[in-house]
Amino acid sequence: MKDICAVNFVNLPFRGTCVSIDDFDDFYGYAFEKVPSAFNLDYLVSFCEYSYNLAIYNQGFGYGMPLIGAGQPMQFYVQQVIKVIDSIGYMANSQDGITDFVPKDQAAISVAEIVDPTLSYRIIEYNHYSMKGDLERKKAVLVALADKLEPKKAKLKQINNSLEADLFYLLNNVNIRHNNADQGGKNYIQFVANMKDSDVEQWYDDIYQMCLLAFLELDHADRKVRVKRLKEDIQKIG
Repeated sequence: MKDICAVNFVNLPFRGTCVSIDDFDDFYGYAFEKVPSAFNLDYLVSFCEYSYNLAIYNQGFGYGMPLIGAGQPMQFYVQQVIKVIDSIGYMANSQDGITDFVPKDQAAISVAEIVDPTLSYRIIEYNHYSMKGDLERKKAVLVALADKLEPKKAKLKQINNSLEADLFYLLNNVNIRHNNADQGGKNYIQFVANMKDSDVEQWYDDIYQMCLLAFLELDHADRKVRVKRLKEDIQKIG
């Protein structure tokens, strides 16, 4: 598989400025071992992503030129990766021709289906293993979610006053929408500035789940109106 990828490397749309697959591996830090000394779920998912994207773009290529039937091994490999990913409770998340794999989160999936397509990928991406410990990337997702919820704040307050109050308090006071960590700033909060990164990340994860709940509450409010009308129509006709 690596030989085929090496021959066809110049045609890969995601190679950037890398000139060979070895150059690509060095640049991005890929160093998979035949028998890894330290193996965990993140390692498996990373290898699946790496090999899956290479296989997708090398279907139908042989050693240096397209060959009839040469794509079959790559197609089989793609199917095998999907089977493995599904068996561990993960799912594909694709954008701009690149696929990564994230844990299946029904709430995230449901919200991704009802929001702007430009935001759906980021909602799913939040659960990717590479986001663990990356407070800036997680914060960026939360800011994007907050921006989408802000125009619906009044409606959310009518539906669930407690959720609206807690959610926007956290968004404004846990170093997400405002800089609460820099001493001397107008939004500085000493308690927040002194929080450990692990505690901040836990709050970010909680806020993410609250944002998902807010979107689902708003979506259900519209559905609730339609249900009420249906009930009235049924009662009229009998």
